[in-house]
Amino acid sequence: MEQKQSFFVKDKQFYRSVAAIAIPIALQNIISFGVNIMDSVMLGSLGDIAISGASLGGQPFFILMMFSFGLSSGGGVLIAQYWGKKDLDAARRVMSISMRLVLIISVIFTAVSLAFPRQLMGLFSHEEAVVEAASSYLFVLAFSYIFFAVSSNYIMSLRAVEQVKVSAVIYGISFFVNVFFNYCFIFGKFGFPRMEVAGAAVGTIFARVSEFIMVLIYMALFEKRVRFKPRHLLSFDRGLLPDYIRHALPVVGNEVLWGLGAAATNLVIGRIGSSFVAANSIANVMNQLCGVFIFGVANAAAVLTGKAIGQGKSGHAQQTAQTLWAMSFGVGAFSCLVLLALRGPVMKIYNVTPEAHAAATSILTVLAVLQLCFAPDITNIVGILRGGGDTRTAFLFDCGGLWLIGVPLGILTGLVLRLPAPIVFLCMKMDSPVKLVLGSVRMFSGKWIRNVTRAEEG
Repeated sequence: MEQKQSFFVKDKQFYRSVAAIAIPIALQNIISFGVNIMDSVMLGSLGDIAISGASLGGQPFFILMMFSFGLSSGGGVLIAQYWGKKDLDAARRVMSISMRLVLIISVIFTAVSLAFPRQLMGLFSHEEAVVEAASSYLFVLAFSYIFFAVSSNYIMSLRAVEQVKVSAVIYGISFFVNVFFNYCFIFGKFGFPRMEVAGAAVGTIFARVSEFIMVLIYMALFEKRVRFKPRHLLSFDRGLLPDYIRHALPVVGNEVLWGLGAAATNLVIGRIGSSFVAANSIANVMNQLCGVFIFGVANAAAVLTGKAIGQGKSGHAQQTAQTLWAMSFGVGAFSCLVLLALRGPVMKIYNVTPEAHAAATSILTVLAVLQLCFAPDITNIVGILRGGGDTRTAFLFDCGGLWLIGVPLGILTGLVLRLPAPIVFLCMKMDSPVKLVLGSVRMFSGKWIRNVTRAEEG
């Protein structure tokens, strides 16, 4: 029986492990933020229609990303715990299941986006110019889906076994690829055609292909821990499939329903007008900057709690959760200050209408305050509860909050009451404080700790 432990972990090695996971992931997120901010600035120089078109045209990809993230995170729950047990053969078989499913989903999304780009974009906006820009962006971007799905799934699976540095290297290189080709194709530089909004999608394709190639090279020549190879996709594992479905399905459902909920809120925003779409797009980019720090801690929580449970150390898992939960409040406060400090300088680089500028400035203020809830909420649900195998509770809290609070309030305040954009934005995010309270109660109860591995796999 484990001895009663203090609230916080005091072992210095633990904090080194947190840093070893969180810092490379934070660097990767900074790179992703850099890509988005450069896209936003380049397209923003073309006006509201261009930035709105790219924002709405990226919605199907956003939903695909939720599918991919859900499948990868669900597999990561099992992989992290098998990693704690040092059963890498089982971890490799889970990776195979996850990769196969991600491939199937990405093919479906590619086919639908290529076949019905205008029809899909017509759901998000009634402004013809915005629909035209968005559909052209979507049609080109769809060619990047499969490359993205494979690369991101592999990289996220490696995170679960504490291999995270490679992601920062791969995304660092793809950042420069993306920015260079975006510049070439958006503005028609260095002999390339000027494609404006669609040019941003072409730049993304080049970046995704470069990531895919680097993943294959790393997989073939450098990765020595899990030793996953493409040939493992050919074997179908019936033994672990039920475990994967049981524990990954709530995560997939969580991410997909959350993605659909976010798409529903974007539909509300799109119906209000292009000024709000542009303002929300700017806010989303800045929110991603704050997520750099938040998701670094959340991913560390998922891996380290899962590993502790796989090792049979439930007391240490609880202590790990409490420590990272407390740390997340500090991360939220830091993110709030960063956003408040940067909102003025950031708005100066955008060439948007006065209406969009005013709305974005107000929304950024609201978003900054909300970071105080976002950080512990995300760390708890995405990190602690999922890492602990309590994926169903995470699903109920995350999706229940969005669909029962965020989406209805957005529809009511945006489409029915026609309230100002900052108030609509705040109401759409009011699920976060509720989830923070519910998730914290669950975390302190200890009921989230569940060993999801098979005894015979040891």
